[in-house]
Amino acid sequence: MTKIMNRVLQDIQILSLNEKNDLMKILIASMDENHDNDSDKFWADIAKNRFEEIESKKVQTLNWNQIKQQVLS
Repeated sequence: MTKIMNRVLQDIQILSLNEKNDLMKILIASMDENHDNDSDKFWADIAKNRFEEIESKKVQTLNWNQIKQQVLS
């Protein structure tokens, strides 16, 4: 292993679980050579629209017990 890789492995050991999770996401994203920026905007728009629907009460949300009851019935 290279010196840089050894240093990275040492530094990983002191990261919190959340920091390790963030690092993992960054590493995985960096491996995606065909990243589609349009898809990020597409999903961000969907999330924003859904949030606005919920906030304006256009749609009704369900809690876990309601969903479970519907699935099991």
